[in-house]
Amino acid sequence: MLTKTSVALLLEDEPLIALDLEQMLEEAGFDVSIVMTCADASAWLEIHRPDIVIVDIELRDGRPDHFVERLVHDDVPFIVHSGDHPDQHAGTPFAQGLWISKPAEPDELTGAARALLAAR
Repeated sequence: MLTKTSVALLLEDEPLIALDLEQMLEEAGFDVSIVMTCADASAWLEIHRPDIVIVDIELRDGRPDHFVERLVHDDVPFIVHSGDHPDQHAGTPFAQGLWISKPAEPDELTGAARALLAAR
């Protein structure tokens, strides 16, 4: 019997962090795509629908505010994986995500992703 693999989109511009997170999520059973720019994230979203998104606040070409607004609008669950404190982003679309500080333990990040998906 085939089961659906959850698709995780990872927005991270630091290659070593992206690879580490990709491995963590894949080991947890996610099908992972990585993008490093706001432009690539928007282009990816035009073709695909992620089950969950892990997003950093600063990407190579700026902050993905419009992308995160679209996630909120489309009701796509997301985790903000950042070194920033959530209070710094009160009143922004990022405030509607689940915050996990960098660096995160593998179980913390994958557990949070699973919990968000289970709550749907």
